[in-house]
Amino acid sequence: MPYVPAPVSTGLRALSAVAPPLAVRVAARAFWHVGPPADVRPADRAVHERAERRAVDVGGEQVVTYRWGDRRAPAVLLVHGWKSRASRLAGLVTPLEATGLGVVSFDGVAHGESTGRRMSALEHMAAIRAVHDTEGPFAAVVGHSLGGLAAGLALADGLPVDRFVSVAAMTGFDAIAESFLRLVGMPAGLHERLCDHVERTFPGDVRDVRSRIDLVAHPVPEHVATLFVQDDDDRMSLPAGAPLLHAAVPGSSLLTTRGLGHTRVLDDPAVVAAVVAHVTAPLPLTVRR
Repeated sequence: MPYVPAPVSTGLRALSAVAPPLAVRVAARAFWHVGPPADVRPADRAVHERAERRAVDVGGEQVVTYRWGDRRAPAVLLVHGWKSRASRLAGLVTPLEATGLGVVSFDGVAHGESTGRRMSALEHMAAIRAVHDTEGPFAAVVGHSLGGLAAGLALADGLPVDRFVSVAAMTGFDAIAESFLRLVGMPAGLHERLCDHVERTFPGDVRDVRSRIDLVAHPVPEHVATLFVQDDDDRMSLPAGAPLLHAAVPGSSLLTTRGLGHTRVLDDPAVVAAVVAHVTAPLPLTVRR
C-alpha cells in the first residue's frame, strides 16, 4: 500500500471536502509514493545476510536478487509486497531449505537495495519474469500482498510454475484504490475519479491498466496448484477478496486465519507450515489446457 505520511492524509481529507478534483490529483501523486526503504528486521537479519546476492536489469533499474540453498535443487521464488523487501519473507526460507529446496527472492524496483523511485504491479511482474529468466526455473512461487497479485498475474500471463501460494493478495487495481482511499480517510465516492486519474497518468503510457491488473478477471491457470491465505483481520487486503480469488481458480485451496493482520500472517507457524506443505505436496494429475 502506498506510503502516505499522516500530515498528507489529513490534507487529503480536508481537500476531499472542499475541492474533490484537486484532492484526486494530489491523492494520485501520493498513490505512487513508496517512501524510504523498509529496514531489515532483526529477526530476519541472519537469513538476509547469508544469501547469495546478484542483480538483474528491469527496465533500466537494478533489481537485487537473493538465493539460499543448493543451486542444483528445485527452487521456490518468494515475492514481497508494497513497502516491503525480500528479507520480510525470511521466515519461509529455512523451512523451505529444510525440505531440500532452493529459495530465491528479490527486492522489487524502488524497494530494499534495488534502484528506482516507484513501482506498480506491472513492474513487479516484469521483475518476476526477469528473475525467472536469470535465476529460474522455479518449482513454485509464493507472493505476499502486491507480490501475490503480481505473481498471480505473471502466472496468468504464462510464467511456467506448477505451484502457487498467495498470502494476503489484493484482487486487483480497484481493490488497491479502495484500500488506499479507506486508509487515508478519503470518501469512497471518489473511487471512480481516483481510478480514472491513475489509469490516465499510469507511467509508460500503458493502456487498459485497470482491466489488466485484475486477478479475478485474469486468474491463475487451473493447472497450477494454488493456495490462497487470508486473515480475517487484514485491513489492507480486505477478506472479501479472498473468496473471489479462490472461486476464480477451480481446484484451489483457501486457508483463513484470524488476528494476524496483513503482515504478521507471514510469521505464523501454522501458516508457514501450510505454505511449505503446499509447495512440497505431490502435484495432482491434471491435463493442461
